[in-house]
Amino acid sequence: MSSFSIKSVVVGPVDVNCYVLKDKATGKGAVIDPGGHVERIMSLINDMKADIAEIIITHGHFDHIGALDELRNAVGCGASIHELDAEMLLKSRKNLSIFMGTDASFRPAERLLKDGDVIRFGESFLKVIHTPGHTAGGICLYDGEKVLFSGDTLFAGSVGRSDFPGGDHYQLIESVVKALAEVKDETVVYPGHGPETGMGYERKTNPFLG
Repeated sequence: MSSFSIKSVVVGPVDVNCYVLKDKATGKGAVIDPGGHVERIMSLINDMKADIAEIIITHGHFDHIGALDELRNAVGCGASIHELDAEMLLKSRKNLSIFMGTDASFRPAERLLKDGDVIRFGESFLKVIHTPGHTAGGICLYDGEKVLFSGDTLFAGSVGRSDFPGGDHYQLIESVVKALAEVKDETVVYPGHGPETGMGYERKTNPFLG
C-alpha cells in the first residue's frame, strides 16, 4: 500500500490530470502538473488538508504548467523540472503556449532534476525516471513499488505525441520499453491525460510496447 494518498483534478485547456499527493504520516504533500484552474487545485489541496512541499512538472508544455506561478504563490514552495525542459518555463515558443493563443512564461524552476533523483515529501518519495521522446526532458515519477505518474510518456493504450518540437518517436518508444523496465507489472499508472491503467496490462496490450 502506498505511503501517500492520491487525488486528481482535470485542469487547463486540454484536460490535464493534475495530481495532489499527501503523505499519510506527516501531511506533507506534492502537486504534479498544475496545468491550469489554480482555484480547482487549491480546493483539492484544502479538502485533503495537504501541506504542499513540492510542485513537480513532468514536462514543460504549457498545458501542464499553466497555473504554475499562481500555485507557487499560493502554497509558498518551489517547483522542480528536468534540466532539459527548464528553458520551456521561460519561453512561450518552447512551452508551445504561443501556438495556443497566449504568450506565457514562468519563473525559473527552483530545482532542476536528473534521472535517478529522489523527490521527498514527508516520509514519502518519488524517483525521477528520465523518459525523453515527448519532450527532451520528459520524466515519469515512481514510488518504487505501486505507483507511476507517467506524464505524457505513457497513456492507457497509447503513448505521447512525438511530433512537437523536441519530440523524438524512437526515443519515446525506447523510454516506455527500456527506461520503464524497472516498473513492476502491478504498478498503477497515472497518466497526464485520460484514465489510469496498469503497467502489466499495458505491457500485454499496448501496441507501442509490443
